[in-house]
Amino acid sequence: MGSLGRDSLKPLLRVTPGLLIWATGCLLLAAYGTRWDTIGLFSLYLGLSIVMPGVLLWRWLRGNGDGFAADFAFGTGLGLALSILTYIPGRALGVPLLPLVVPAATLDAFLTVPVLRTNWRTRRAPMPAWWAWSVAAAAVVGLWVITRNGLAIEPIAFPDAAFQYSDMPYQLALAGELKNHLPGQIPYVIGQPLNYHWFMHAEVAATTWQTGIELDVLLRRLFPTLCALLPILSVAALATKLAKRSWAGPLAAWLLLTVTSFDVYGWDGRELISQAPYSTAVLMYSLTHAFAVVLAIPVVWLIVCLLREDRRPGNWLLLAVGIAALAGAKASFVPMLVAAIALVIAVQLATTRRLDRAHLGLAAVAVLALGVAQVVLFSAGSSGVALGPGQSFRALAPKVGFGNHYGNHAAEVAVLGTTGLTLLVSWAIGGVGMVAFLQKGRWKDPTAVFLLGFLIAGVAAGALLHHPGFSQLYFVRAAFPIAIAGSAWGLTQLLDSVRFRVALPRMAAALAVGAVLAKILGAATPDRPLKRQGVALVSLQVIAPWLTALLVAAIVTLLLTKTPGHWKVRPLALGLGVLVVFGVVGIALPETVITTVGEKVCVSGPERPDCRHPRRQIPDGGAEAARYIRDHSSVNDRLVTNSHCMPAYDPRRCDTRNFWLSAYAERRVLVEGWAYTPRAQTSKNATNGPFWDPELLALNDADPSPTTLDRLWTQYGVRWLVYDTKVSRPPHSLQSHWRFSAGTVQVFELTPPISPTPS
Repeated sequence: MGSLGRDSLKPLLRVTPGLLIWATGCLLLAAYGTRWDTIGLFSLYLGLSIVMPGVLLWRWLRGNGDGFAADFAFGTGLGLALSILTYIPGRALGVPLLPLVVPAATLDAFLTVPVLRTNWRTRRAPMPAWWAWSVAAAAVVGLWVITRNGLAIEPIAFPDAAFQYSDMPYQLALAGELKNHLPGQIPYVIGQPLNYHWFMHAEVAATTWQTGIELDVLLRRLFPTLCALLPILSVAALATKLAKRSWAGPLAAWLLLTVTSFDVYGWDGRELISQAPYSTAVLMYSLTHAFAVVLAIPVVWLIVCLLREDRRPGNWLLLAVGIAALAGAKASFVPMLVAAIALVIAVQLATTRRLDRAHLGLAAVAVLALGVAQVVLFSAGSSGVALGPGQSFRALAPKVGFGNHYGNHAAEVAVLGTTGLTLLVSWAIGGVGMVAFLQKGRWKDPTAVFLLGFLIAGVAAGALLHHPGFSQLYFVRAAFPIAIAGSAWGLTQLLDSVRFRVALPRMAAALAVGAVLAKILGAATPDRPLKRQGVALVSLQVIAPWLTALLVAAIVTLLLTKTPGHWKVRPLALGLGVLVVFGVVGIALPETVITTVGEKVCVSGPERPDCRHPRRQIPDGGAEAARYIRDHSSVNDRLVTNSHCMPAYDPRRCDTRNFWLSAYAERRVLVEGWAYTPRAQTSKNATNGPFWDPELLALNDADPSPTTLDRLWTQYGVRWLVYDTKVSRPPHSLQSHWRFSAGTVQVFELTPPISPTPS
């Protein structure tokens, strides 16, 4: 009886680590202002509408052989992809609840059809308990990352929520647009198409239709937490698949969280010079990127399966669905997939003089997805991305330690060379474990070539492309989690010559050597390179720490090859040298974890040395006024406002990233801000430049005479006027139209003209 009781508890015990992480995440969300009923409702939606149908379909199409961890991680990605791809036609047809058909039909089929019912349980033996608990422990650090860099500095309740990261109202405005309209437009300025990767916003819109949860709660609480946790499990599952070794998964999960850059000058904290590591919380500051990572890792898994000759039809179907959703979720991933697959084909052609039809099929699928996305989503435009080698190096040179003026051409070359080398090493360091692929002809393996090609494509794009908002760095960020999985696989090849129990203490010692080396290098270097000593000396100070770290790792590797055989480290030498490097580049994590508790977050004024804070994005009372309009207007009503500049501490400089009205009203605005539009992205000053249509702006800002109001009503469909009285006060003639006031914002509703003219 006792044995029977223990056996019945085994399934529950296997999922206990995941349940504990879910519970911890719920507690964190509640601690940072999310209502418990909202947390419960989102959990129910996620489980029934996304995870469960996605897992069942993934198992069925994949043959139910991947195991629970992979099924959960990649089935969730599949569920999200299907939700997006059904919401788009549903919203276009006026049926925004169409995504509910997928879970309803899936659950019904897998409950009633006998051949499908077997997929409710995985057929693969479970991972060892230590695997699950190790990955769960890494997920705890993931929760810290999103807390430190997201939840703690993004208040959700007003008036503190008026202080947000500058892109948050933009994301909210797009989600509101896609909640009410499809095809969508830029909602905060008339006449601009939505040439953007907007699939994440469509999924948020679908979620709010199905749950009633407010868009800003989904965008600033629920989806960031989900997107912070799921990549940890996904990378662990992918690394386990690549290496066919259980311990590769937890290793990859921890490397994902700890690997940063050669940070002895404090670069990797708020300066973000490497712009890639997970722990710098790029996830929160670009939710489109974080969401795309959730979709991208299942796509990479499927490509790996196909490269390894698992050519079942289900893989192709899943790949088509996954890459279609990924192409609209973030513009950076699919071009990198195309480049990596092209490298696979080139290497195979060079080494075997033949072409594999499956490889050509992969290339065709990726190119087709890229082409359709470019034509349909981006209107064959580049959104400001162009060939411009070195832009990233020039912009980040001051953060590395150089001044803004170099004196002469030779000095500029030295600065850009030093900065470029430093950035390239930092960007690529997550893939250093893939050095294993250079041994014993492993570089001919199509999977290894694909992973290397993906990393090379990301680093090259960061170095060679130009964008006014530095969006080329998202190619670097896209490469990072895949490079980490590849490194974990490479380390299993380098360290697999002895039993894991024997290798583990030696691996820990190598990481410790790297951490000590990082501290020594940090103590031996100043807080910042000494700029007044000349470009040559600054260049030496910038390069010396990471070059020293790499040389020490190389020396350690060489010395270990000379050790006695009974030490059992000689065959592990190169792998331990790689771990020394990873120990060095993990220097930033412990200190930032410790300092998180003592840091203050300010939401009431300009930045001070003792605290972090987001900038004011919304005028006093702005959100309340916008919500009033949303609750009392039609989704087709258009608004006019006198607020064109983001509330900033420098009133002399107009930052046109001003989206609060369209964001919180969920309505289109004639002219609010105009940053991030296709027109602005092609200008020299994308965020502070003038508006391109002065006549329209003059009409928008004109004195609201009857003639002006009639024209706004009949020609542009304007139904509401919104004044921020700190910018300018409304004339007395509008008092009869007054409807609402909050803080400094007043709302006026227009009435039809006495003699309306046709629009």
